[in-house]
Amino acid sequence: MATHDEHDEFADESAVLAAAQRGDRAAQGALFHRYRDRVARQVLRMCGDAVAVDDIVQDTFVSAFAALPRFRGDAQLSTWLYTIAMNRVRNYWDAQRRRKRREDVAASNTPDAAGTPEEDLAASQQRARFYAALAQLPDKLREAFVARAIEGMNLIDASAALGAPISTVSYRTRRAEQLLCAALGIPWRES
Repeated sequence: MATHDEHDEFADESAVLAAAQRGDRAAQGALFHRYRDRVARQVLRMCGDAVAVDDIVQDTFVSAFAALPRFRGDAQLSTWLYTIAMNRVRNYWDAQRRRKRREDVAASNTPDAAGTPEEDLAASQQRARFYAALAQLPDKLREAFVARAIEGMNLIDASAALGAPISTVSYRTRRAEQLLCAALGIPWRES
């Protein structure tokens, strides 16, 4: 249990920041609680997608805490967090554009209900190629991709289900997408 002195230490922004930079989880938690709502409002205004806000905010703080030891204080912490959040929103927009392009390619190759036998065969072959490429991925990349892209789990749920940190699940999903795109001949653009 925290003592009164520990609570006093985290009342001062500079003390909280210094402790968080040293990796103190309680201090990082204090920063998260102090700035979470502000970052969430900024993210919502930037991306306009209320469903994506939690994932982007989580990704923002994962990135911020990873980079925190290098934070020199040239800007206010809130400004620095805003910059990280904006970069995460840009990543979100890029991912949405890539996903839309892949869906458009898939939709253009998916037969209508009244598809010809040739179209049905092509779609079946394309599905077989996709699942063959998916099967070739390393287990951890395949699990992350399936959880996020096929099952539609958010980062928090996928992290809990896979027993891996959120940043690891995010990386594995992006890497799996990259490898699948390469295997299927779909252009990949790194964010």
